[in-house]
Amino acid sequence: MALGKGATRKIEGLYRELHGRLRGEVLRDVPLSGYTTFRIGGPADLLVVPKGQEELFLLSQAILDHGCDFLVLGRGSNVLVSDAGFRGVVVLTPPGLKRARIKDEGKVNIESGCELNRLILWCMEHGLAGLEELSGIPGSIGGAVRMNAGAHGRTIGDIVEEIKVLRLEGEEIRERTLSARKACFAYRRARGIGNRDIIYEVKLNLYIDDKDRIRERRDGFLSWRKERQPLGRPSAGSVFLNPPGMSAGEIIERCGLKGMRVGDAMVSPKHANFIVNLGKASADDVLRLVELIKREVLRKEGVELEEEIDLIGFGRG
Repeated sequence: MALGKGATRKIEGLYRELHGRLRGEVLRDVPLSGYTTFRIGGPADLLVVPKGQEELFLLSQAILDHGCDFLVLGRGSNVLVSDAGFRGVVVLTPPGLKRARIKDEGKVNIESGCELNRLILWCMEHGLAGLEELSGIPGSIGGAVRMNAGAHGRTIGDIVEEIKVLRLEGEEIRERTLSARKACFAYRRARGIGNRDIIYEVKLNLYIDDKDRIRERRDGFLSWRKERQPLGRPSAGSVFLNPPGMSAGEIIERCGLKGMRVGDAMVSPKHANFIVNLGKASADDVLRLVELIKREVLRKEGVELEEEIDLIGFGRG
């Protein structure tokens, strides 16, 4: 899908403004397959990797000034990017936005680009508990908060105290601090955080515990995940939301869909709510398989499945 002349001028203007001004990377036409856990995705018109909060603020204002569409991509989990890619600016948060600081007893301020599992290790080393159930979930803190990542009855929303966001609206950036209540955490969603919000810092409310006990719990959750999920192949994590009171994976398995393939996209034989990339899967392969699963589950079980993964660049979702 080609950019219109107006959109092209906006991207070129933004590129000229940022190139050489930021210490971070500013790249044109970069395939997003190298930045998603699915290893799938066409090019972004512009990919920017700001170093630190100051550059993130500068980038955000420049995006507003030039009127470009944008997408924040942390570790690239929980997303399927179309083969056509993303028409606009993709902002990667990891490199300069990963510091953690202990403010008070049990209170941790963490920048949004920090990898969730790295934070869990850091907390363990400092005797801080409360995140172990989320061990093994891929993604950044910012992404985990936006989707309210969870496992074993615990979600990250349970321990969030505050979220700092840049809200790009109108002609100016608004800095907002959201309480957990205002974030409106729900099942795999934070309804109070919009598509025009960029999360840049999160305050977590943890508790002090013995390091060995934290490690034992973490290792147990990691073992559980390794036994039950296809961690050896690229995927986006769980594809579908669990319907109320039901397991999407169990429903799909009952329908006999484990191992079903479209091209190089396959329903995992290990966990039916995972679609894995066997090596050369396209976004179209995955999307066709998703639609096939939904049709079969509706026909055989009378259940309408809803995607948990975000569909990017498809003109929907």
